[in-house]
Amino acid sequence: MGDTDMLDSQQGLYSMPFEGDRHSHTLMVFPSLASVYSEADLQASQEEVVNIANAIARFESVHMYTREELMVKARSMAGTNVLVKAARVDQLWARDSAPTYVYDKQGSRTAINFNFNYWGIKLPPTGDEGLAAQVAEQESHPTARSRLTTEGGAIEHDGQGTFLATESSLINDNRNPGMSKAQIERELRAVLGVSSFIWIPGVKGHDITDYHIDILARFVRPGVVVLSKPASSAPDFVVNAYEEAQKILSNSRDARGRELTVCTCQEPDTSLLGPPDESNEVVASYVNYHLVNGAVILPTYGQQEPDNQALELFTRLFPEREVVQVYLNMLPRSGGGIHCATQQVIAPLRTQQY
Repeated sequence: MGDTDMLDSQQGLYSMPFEGDRHSHTLMVFPSLASVYSEADLQASQEEVVNIANAIARFESVHMYTREELMVKARSMAGTNVLVKAARVDQLWARDSAPTYVYDKQGSRTAINFNFNYWGIKLPPTGDEGLAAQVAEQESHPTARSRLTTEGGAIEHDGQGTFLATESSLINDNRNPGMSKAQIERELRAVLGVSSFIWIPGVKGHDITDYHIDILARFVRPGVVVLSKPASSAPDFVVNAYEEAQKILSNSRDARGRELTVCTCQEPDTSLLGPPDESNEVVASYVNYHLVNGAVILPTYGQQEPDNQALELFTRLFPEREVVQVYLNMLPRSGGGIHCATQQVIAPLRTQQY
């Protein structure tokens, strides 16, 4: 489908629904050797990606993109309801490189291309920068190209106009050189239908993403946020980032004037997971879950106490959904998790009701 450049941003061109609204399916990527540092890491990454896909596939279909030479392997590992498709792609992080889906003024789905540039040009381009366009073409979705460069993991939206993000991952010259906060907000109003902004400072340069919001704080539903609390082994600057976020969220109101209810979720001890790969820090956050039709796909890290605490918390936070835990080790050591590896494709408006 044609790609539309947004040269004259206007508020309300598009609107982004809440992630927990009805999906058509979920996008994922089966990674290639170019994205890791060893065959062993690749095998571990592929297994965890497929485990996530198969958990999701109980509730909605998964479209898994991979290089053509890996399609046979991906199909042999994936279960039913996982459709494997060819694309020029290496990195598994579909949240960041795949399109972000919104509705246009007529209520039709549109794929927003946010100009993925490898998290601020931290890695050389290998094809993933074109995934958003490839997916939109294969899925026959109209597209619009934003003036912003960002990733899906940097975006958190409650579906009612409230936008939550870290400044470090969006208001950053490695993605949007020369753009002011006001200019960035203007574009977000246009492409996502944002009417209220909650900005958290974040941490530039700590990890490859510059501290994406989806490892720190997420909307459970409008008016309710779950915040990731660092383990006692976390460095001071990570604790400081959490405390800043807690203070800001506790004193914020959403687009409809509601005070936010903030729930905290204790992180696992990342020092017990093993070393990171060469480009990342170990990132392990239960807040990096993925909502699907009727369920929450929640990471588990092999640490009984925090894993069980997270299960209990998310069962309370999402009483209408089944909570499905998927064990991860390689993905957090590569800098991400379940939410980072997935991207929802919203359902047509006429099918939004369960």
